[in-house]
Amino acid sequence: MHENKPDEPRFPPVETVSRPYERNTADGEAEYTGSDPVYAPPLEFTPGERAGEGETRIGVWGGPSSGKTTFLGALRLAVLDPSGPFGRWQVVPSDDVSETFMVETARELAIDRVFPEATQNVRSYAWRFRGDLGGTALGRRRPWRRRPVNRLDFELSVLDVPGGAYKDLETKPHAARSIDHLARAQGLVYLFDPVREAKDNDSFAFLNGTLTRITRLCLQENRLDGPYLPHHLAVCLTKFDDPDVFHRARRGGWTDLGPNGVPVVPDPAGFFDWLADDLHGSTMRLVGQTLRAHFHPSRLHFFTSSAIGFGTMPGGSVDLQRFGNVNVVDGVERIVGPLSPYNVMEPLVSLLLGMRNGGRP
Repeated sequence: MHENKPDEPRFPPVETVSRPYERNTADGEAEYTGSDPVYAPPLEFTPGERAGEGETRIGVWGGPSSGKTTFLGALRLAVLDPSGPFGRWQVVPSDDVSETFMVETARELAIDRVFPEATQNVRSYAWRFRGDLGGTALGRRRPWRRRPVNRLDFELSVLDVPGGAYKDLETKPHAARSIDHLARAQGLVYLFDPVREAKDNDSFAFLNGTLTRITRLCLQENRLDGPYLPHHLAVCLTKFDDPDVFHRARRGGWTDLGPNGVPVVPDPAGFFDWLADDLHGSTMRLVGQTLRAHFHPSRLHFFTSSAIGFGTMPGGSVDLQRFGNVNVVDGVERIVGPLSPYNVMEPLVSLLLGMRNGGRP
């Protein structure tokens, strides 16, 4: 297995490790002691009216090359593991177009081992997710309630437009339609691509217009919660398997080893801010400030994620010297090994639990 080597460095050079990997506290990789999610204590706030069960809608958006199409395709594969930390889930397409997308992208990722083509045209998708958290650390028991409290149900609704459309809302009417679609959701997933930001330094341009328009729509409908949007937001720092991103996380001491030797970042919000400082001259710090200005802290959750996951050895553990899962063949990026989506379903479950619990995931 070989790591993908770009023609030019996308991040400032970092030291590589030539000796066999040994976990030690100096590297920031202490022994992992459990698989439960780590959350900062939420701040107090008075939640607004929440949608009832079966009416919850979650929207997804991101800038160019953020991996939105691949993320959506990987969701189907992520829910297939019955022993996953988020329980058992079923994904049901709402129409023929959504069904075709789900089936074709799963085949491209798992069988053909190629990435789906990025969005070029406006397309509308919807899937119904039905899950059961029973038997997991996220489940809970309330004997005085008759309804099963571990059952979750939501619609993932996406008006898929090219990521570049969010930069210029005045000349891209389909982007305005997508933003209106996002404004009416209860939960949002924002995909942030640190690799592209390190190169192009323009992520703020795609985020700023979107949130400004959503805030305007929510104010018109009297839905703002003080200065904040009413939504729960999951921020996914994507492509965590990329060597440029992962090496920096290790060098900064942000990684631990989780179950089966798979790396985890216990404090993804802290890592996001640290990386923003490390990418000096980028707009990543503005992105973080904008997100925190628009969403209440108890409704804002950060994740590191990868739609394809790390390259793994037999048994599922990760060789931290040869973890890349992408190779370039004839100028085309191809997936090297089996897919193991990393923090793809977790952001959605976190949003649902936050909405159910009035802010606390």
